[in-house]
Amino acid sequence: MLKLKPYLTFLYNKIFKSQFFLYWILATTIVLVVIYNVDVKFFSEGGRAAPAKGEFGDKGIVGELETEITSDNKYQGIEGDVSSKNYSKNKNIFISELDNDGLVGYANSIGISKNGFPIISYHHLNAGDLKLAYCENIDCSSAKIHLLDWAGDFGYFTDIAVANSGKVYISYLDRKNGDLRVIRCLDHKCGRAQINVLDKGTGKAGFVGEYNSIDITKQGHPVVGYFDNNFNDLKLAVCEDTDCYKSVIKKVDTDGMVGEYVDLSLDNETDTPIMAYQDRTNQQVKLIHCSDLYCENYESTVIDDVAKRGGDISIFQDQLNTLYISYYDFTLNYLKLAICKDSNCKENKTIVKLVEAKILPGIFYSWNSLIVNNSGNVLISFYDMNSNNFGVVYCDDEICEDKEIINIDKIGNIGTYASMTSDSEGRIFISFYDSSRGSLKVALCENNRCN
Repeated sequence: MLKLKPYLTFLYNKIFKSQFFLYWILATTIVLVVIYNVDVKFFSEGGRAAPAKGEFGDKGIVGELETEITSDNKYQGIEGDVSSKNYSKNKNIFISELDNDGLVGYANSIGISKNGFPIISYHHLNAGDLKLAYCENIDCSSAKIHLLDWAGDFGYFTDIAVANSGKVYISYLDRKNGDLRVIRCLDHKCGRAQINVLDKGTGKAGFVGEYNSIDITKQGHPVVGYFDNNFNDLKLAVCEDTDCYKSVIKKVDTDGMVGEYVDLSLDNETDTPIMAYQDRTNQQVKLIHCSDLYCENYESTVIDDVAKRGGDISIFQDQLNTLYISYYDFTLNYLKLAICKDSNCKENKTIVKLVEAKILPGIFYSWNSLIVNNSGNVLISFYDMNSNNFGVVYCDDEICEDKEIINIDKIGNIGTYASMTSDSEGRIFISFYDSSRGSLKVALCENNRCN
């Protein structure tokens, strides 16, 4: 110890008593204060600053970002190029795994880009990021991954819509601040994007934007239905231009705890919102058909009585204006389909039991998705927890009395999120979360019934 004393004395005099050490302490303190008290701008490899918090007002704009990230990682990584193989055992289905970097795709939504290829918004649960996969071919075996919003907890609920012009819009929840946000992609691949805050929450104590669902009017204006967790209300946000700089927020249903699992579609003829959602207070699935774009007036209908715990709801209006609503009934433990020949569902309504959860928890914890193919047949995606199979119900007739259950993939035992769409050629695309791998997958059905 005596031999070390001269060296310790030297270090003490040269470092701890020096001005450099005092400057170092001061600089470290300032950095820590900034990190914990200021919204820091992080930078993407694209070279632009990530979105700043911004000022909430009529424009509500948060920022602009450029987020294409290149990578040499062809399969195991996520950002950048993706090259995937087929995971399907069904010769008519091609399954591509797009991202497997730790619980990705837990929430996802799929659309068809201007080039006719799938485009998927999704949540990266581990990182808290909102991401987008842009497929570069029809089977999605080659894709680009973009990081859209990060440095928080973004995209836990997300929905994507593509306008007739090819413009891409993505609605999602900012769980950090509790806000509802909408991204307007500045190109059809969403390599550059603009973020708007439509409705502000109160942080993690109160979200607005849960269960958000977006559609685009014939004029190209985004419309979003969503649940306000602050007040347990069903709300509607209507953008007044294609940029979504200005929006009108409307409380639609405020009677009890209403608005969870909302799915929104715009009426084929009137271009006004139709929303199916859960009324938790009265344990019902409800439908609202708005008489105007801002839903100042509407007709409300009870679709069915279900359990209080609720379950996912999906709606689709076909070219004949028949409205289809798929949902879970946890009282009877069934996946159900409501078929309404009139768009407000007050008359001529048929309810069909599709799949039974024979052993609890059965088909719980799954997000179903519903489309009508180019032959007029209904397809509903679902997850069976008993078998860990993800599949679709294909209806052979207009009221689904004659149906076929088609397995798509075996995906683990904790449920899945899924989204389904089709293109002009009748091909069906399904994005879904594989809980056994923690990955986002996309299935391409080579025919319009996925068998």
